Amino acid sequence: MRGLWLVVLLAVALAIAGCGGSGAKKGGTLTVIATDDIQYMDPGAQYYQFDYMVLAQPGQRALYGWKAGGTKPVPDLATSMPQVSDGGRTIKITLRKGVKFSPPVNRAVTSADVKYAIERLFLPQVGNGYALTYMAGLVGNKEYTEGKAKDIKGIETPDPQTLILKLTEPSYPVASANALALPGSAPVPQEYAARYDKGDTSSYAQHVVFTGPYMVRNDKSGKLVGWQPGKQIELVRNPNWDSKTDYRAANIDRILVKLKVNATVASRQILNGKGMVNGDFAAPPTPILKQALDSRKGQLDILPGQSNRYISLNTTIKPLDDVNVRRAIAAVTDRDELRLTRGGPTLGAVANHFIPPGIPGFDEAGGNAGPGFDFTKNPNGDVELAKSYMRKAGFASGMYSGPPLLMVGDNEEPSNRTAEAFQAQLQKIGIGVKLRQVPHATVLSEFCQTPKAKVALCPNLGWAKDFYDAEAFVDLLFAGSAIQPDGGNYNHAEFNDPKINKEIEAARKVTDPAARAKAYGQIDRDVTNLAPVVTWLWDNQVNIRSKDVKGVVNAFNSTYDLSFTSIK
Repeated sequence: MRGLWLVVLLAVALAIAGCGGSGAKKGGTLTVIATDDIQYMDPGAQYYQFDYMVLAQPGQRALYGWKAGGTKPVPDLATSMPQVSDGGRTIKITLRKGVKFSPPVNRAVTSADVKYAIERLFLPQVGNGYALTYMAGLVGNKEYTEGKAKDIKGIETPDPQTLILKLTEPSYPVASANALALPGSAPVPQEYAARYDKGDTSSYAQHVVFTGPYMVRNDKSGKLVGWQPGKQIELVRNPNWDSKTDYRAANIDRILVKLKVNATVASRQILNGKGMVNGDFAAPPTPILKQALDSRKGQLDILPGQSNRYISLNTTIKPLDDVNVRRAIAAVTDRDELRLTRGGPTLGAVANHFIPPGIPGFDEAGGNAGPGFDFTKNPNGDVELAKSYMRKAGFASGMYSGPPLLMVGDNEEPSNRTAEAFQAQLQKIGIGVKLRQVPHATVLSEFCQTPKAKVALCPNLGWAKDFYDAEAFVDLLFAGSAIQPDGGNYNHAEFNDPKINKEIEAARKVTDPAARAKAYGQIDRDVTNLAPVVTWLWDNQVNIRSKDVKGVVNAFNSTYDLSFTSIK
């Protein structure tokens, strides 16, 4: 699967990730260069790897967090792991003392602030993407969401340092603290933020306060003057942060995030410059990556992302509503060629099912060998097999004869080349597409996450873990209940199969880790057989840095941990 040099690099990367920044130099400015903008400034809406990297991890203190090399959540705002009772239906959490909000709030955090933070996840004006999946079992959640109650009854705050969550049924993501390590559990002061949460869309994003070692520079009123959307974000030290209450090293004095820089320009600036690391792009453009592998290996930190790349097939649009057409597309897809468009084996292993290596359920779904379906076996595609499935779908010649399908992809490298390669592969079974390549920022928001856009094929999708559990890879993408018709829809294929829905509901209730892995592994097999998506890569994250940067990679987010990274 990997060459020897990559194994060595991975070992080095993981060793760096585990060092925790010990002995690192303090001070200086670190520049993060990104090809796009952040998605959300508001921690209640953050659900994107880059947002976590530059805002959530250095700027906020959720109930639980991720140490740089860790694969399990650890107490952050909380003092210890959750105390679980009542058969998994009651979760008690004790909050750490001495944590304060940044200016202009300047007061100590209490359990009431976490209660309000979690409640606002269910407000439509905040736009959270995961609460209704991972925290739907909170007692009183439905009444609050429907506007019939002023608060969520199942969130109790008996004193300033105690938070109690009451659930209608056991929840592994909550009891294990995985769901509570997401940015949405970072405290929000109601007396300050409630005014911004009114109306159709919350404006708290322009006035966010922070609890971590860094904050976006603001003025006396709290307005974020250090944020210029589409241009840059300036993070400075939070004067109210107390290092004695935190595991973060916070080596850097100032973090400057430059946005919307061309990927080729950004990569060259980082590799040839000083004090710089990459932001939102998972790897440099292929030509620069090849050069770096030859002459700048010491400036690369490569590690498995526990993530994947896939193509969604909209099951509500003909002929993709026919499972045999979808299997034909899976069969004709040359996954290895798609991987080459991003740089080849360096970028990861060719995939044949959805749950990636490192996530429970991967082995149960078939591991590297896969589930064994004939249409997933050949990494180079099988045209004749694809045609046989087209004949099963009613196309006697084995070739599609209908109108072209709308496919929307990213207009930047290497994603644009991936879409073009897939377009050519589909033509081998007569499927013509109308390929519309749009700016990266709009691929999801205006097209692939918006059912009303009627996009048949989305070739540039990827999914990274919310945490180390298969629920984070299955429920939001394949449960019929997860479909959001008005936008923000992560079930891109609009897949709604009754059998799979029942399996997901049953698996969600399983709390034993081994049994969960088995249940979700079986769901992965069953979903793969129905082919609502074509998964083609279990990808690695290729992080790049300037020579004078001591980069510490956060294993959870697969990106540089800005709270531990330093300048040599």
